[in-house]
Amino acid sequence: MRLPETFSFSSPLKINCGSRALENLPTELGAFNASAPLILASRDQVGRKRIRTVIDAFKTSGLTLGIYDRLPDRPEPDLMPVLARMFRDGACDSVIVLGHGSVVDTAKCLNLMVSTGFHGTFDDAGRHVDDPGPLRPLMLVATAGGNGDEVTGFANDGVRRLRSPRLTPTTAFIDPAMMVDRNDHDVVDGALIALVHAVEAFLDDAAGPMCRAYAHTAMGLIVKHLPAVLRKTDRKKNLCAVVNGQVAAGCAFFSSSPGICHALATGLKEGTDLPLGFLMATLLPHMVAEAGFNQPERVGELLYPMVGEDIFAVMAADLQTPRTIALFWEFFDALNAELSLKIPTAIDDAELTGEQIERIQSRLASGSPDDLVARILEGARHGAGTIDN
Repeated sequence: MRLPETFSFSSPLKINCGSRALENLPTELGAFNASAPLILASRDQVGRKRIRTVIDAFKTSGLTLGIYDRLPDRPEPDLMPVLARMFRDGACDSVIVLGHGSVVDTAKCLNLMVSTGFHGTFDDAGRHVDDPGPLRPLMLVATAGGNGDEVTGFANDGVRRLRSPRLTPTTAFIDPAMMVDRNDHDVVDGALIALVHAVEAFLDDAAGPMCRAYAHTAMGLIVKHLPAVLRKTDRKKNLCAVVNGQVAAGCAFFSSSPGICHALATGLKEGTDLPLGFLMATLLPHMVAEAGFNQPERVGELLYPMVGEDIFAVMAADLQTPRTIALFWEFFDALNAELSLKIPTAIDDAELTGEQIERIQSRLASGSPDDLVARILEGARHGAGTIDN
């Protein structure tokens, strides 16, 4: 394994996973001398039963709980002062958030506000300017439907996308009791985003060995367990595995640079109703094929978490990249067999116009004759048959 001359990796997150993992909530809070958490959730997202499950974890703890379970579907800046007042009036000293997506963003932003007295020091683009200092304990009770962003230091406050390692949750709890039986398309969308983030983090030249270890773990868990989730085979157990994969992918993503699939799909999403993860998946094999020309050994290593050590050990090096690409297509086919909304084999199937695609290309292209963006987009427009292994 080639070691970059310089790299940075930080994962302050602790993970509690397994049946009855939630029972560790009081103990984990106690490690920070916290005894009065404010519990945040969206009743519509997780349901009253699961909120009650978290509350029941404190039955014999003697801790004082505050609860707000009506968080909206997207961050609302006007809500933050209300939550901050609730936190202070209730003499709270920590935050517990149930769920994923914007619910977790709100919890991160609230934690920043009540810990520092303001929204932190960021410029207008949301870039971190100064360390806001230590924040209060933030416990994440993960649910299905996330994409790994929940465990990063990113947060959307409704106006900006903030970034600081301090925003990362203190501890994540992954308990089968919290695996909400969500819409399959939402679960797949989040898992595909996490998968692509993991692949791109692994291929990042500046990523260190720890980042790649997290990325490998994420790939193996998602590719192995997501099809079983859709087949309803031991669903909660497999959902826990997928969520663990998303958490690992989030840790890798935050310690690497956003990749080309992430950037392209985010731009293309402006012109289609297709979920972001589905777009990223359509681009992924073409990005991997391009990477295989420049770093075949690294791309070949993507095969390992998908096939295991025995098969990987006997496969010829020159076959590893094409087999990796083929396995991605096979994985998407297995998901499509269970989904009503399909992962398209080509972005032309996403009802994007040529003008929209060209606009995104011009926005991201390097301008060189040998343009990676143009080649990936051209291949993805026509599908699997355009990949030359």
